[in-house]
Amino acid sequence: MHDHHSMRRSTAPDSIEAEFAETLRGAAFIFEKVESGRFQGSILACQAVARFIHQRGGGAELAAPFLQIAEAFKELERGGKPRLFSKRSTPAKQRERSPERKHIQMLAAAALEVLVRLTPRSASAWGDGAKGRDNAASKVARYVNKWPGMEAQQVTGKTIIAWRNQQRALNTADRKRFDTVVEKILAEPSPEQTVVDLLRRGPPGFWKS
Repeated sequence: MHDHHSMRRSTAPDSIEAEFAETLRGAAFIFEKVESGRFQGSILACQAVARFIHQRGGGAELAAPFLQIAEAFKELERGGKPRLFSKRSTPAKQRERSPERKHIQMLAAAALEVLVRLTPRSASAWGDGAKGRDNAASKVARYVNKWPGMEAQQVTGKTIIAWRNQQRALNTADRKRFDTVVEKILAEPSPEQTVVDLLRRGPPGFWKS
């Protein structure tokens, strides 16, 4: 009897599950009853799932799709045309200019910047065409090619170097996100491992400075 009782207790919702269920109920109500609530209800539901994953200790990569869906619904609500819901493939030029694409380029450039800064000056001359930098850029490119949404473009070490040069050439205000990510990584106990982890996992959906 005691065992049966404890088993029943263990299946009762805890506070995190109760909060999750309550938020989903609210989202469903808005979705069904509120005029033009389809967007708001969907946004709330996706955010609730992402929060639940986060509270349960799930990785950023598990929550990221739900946050991206929520962002896409917000864009729809504003009258935009989010790429996530587009049936047709976007022309290459538009892909280059998309916010997701710019975020990917900035993260890849930051990864190279960190690897360059971690290499002792004495070990290698970091001039243009420097072998060490080229090797690091090729390493970054190998990972970036496996990131979601990168199927259409073959990224090489030269591409990563160009993206880094692009970020470094921005004025101070526009360069802030790049500098912040670089500084964040360099402040980690093991910056090189942090870069490798970032490259392996791909761009987190909500790592935005």
